Amino acid sequence: MGKEIDIKELREIQLGILDKIHAFCMERGIRYSLGGGTLLGAVRHKGYIPWDDDVDIMLPRPDYNRFLKEFDGQYPHLRIQNAFTDPEYILPFSKVIDDRTILEEKVSEKEIRKSGVFIDVFPVDGLPSEKELDRFCKKIAYIRKPMIYTSQADDSFVRFPFLKFICRLLINHDKAVVWSERAMSSIDFRTATYAGAISGRYGEKEHMPSDVFHEYSDIAFEGRTYRCISAYDGYLKKHYGDYMQLPPEYMRVRAHNFSAWWKTGAKRTI
Repeated sequence: MGKEIDIKELREIQLGILDKIHAFCMERGIRYSLGGGTLLGAVRHKGYIPWDDDVDIMLPRPDYNRFLKEFDGQYPHLRIQNAFTDPEYILPFSKVIDDRTILEEKVSEKEIRKSGVFIDVFPVDGLPSEKELDRFCKKIAYIRKPMIYTSQADDSFVRFPFLKFICRLLINHDKAVVWSERAMSSIDFRTATYAGAISGRYGEKEHMPSDVFHEYSDIAFEGRTYRCISAYDGYLKKHYGDYMQLPPEYMRVRAHNFSAWWKTGAKRTI
């Protein structure tokens, strides 16, 4: 491996990826917004939350599908990573990674996810009413299991080896991924009353009126201008409550446990 990447350089690489995503989406009329802690950082800090180490964006499902289809291959060192492009990938959303880098994220004592320095890209899908949400999410989790069991990822996280064996015997991985995507997007975002990026860490807390994701505005982040949902106040209140107040010091810690390096011989231009 080449030179290790520190937090300052990590952020520079992430912002380089985000710059290209922003330019691409603006040129093609694709809606996107900063999301989660990245949106909170933009509103409260005008940039990264001081102890944060990643970037999240979210796109309505029609825009998300367009982005995945049209963005890949536009830049020689950037590529889409998801369950369609990587047989070891098990997450229900995508990443844009800088292929000149290597990143290893320790998820548990037995599981390490490998990629490059990345930005998380979440679809915003149509959702049922709050009363039906729990059943909807359980249905998605059930349908996603064949995709997980047929992946080539480290099997240490799989609790039911017999089911894994049956799935791999009977089901093609690509077909299982398609089933998972269809389940998540089964309620059309364009006509849904509710919507949210429930594939992220906040899960059912993402459930909101769909019009939250209809209008977009400019927002400052690290001295640059990106896009965000105009109705960010309600979004952030649901996630963080009084979001302009800093959390207690013991909660101001990095969310991820990962290390990153430049590949040997990689050209380190951002």
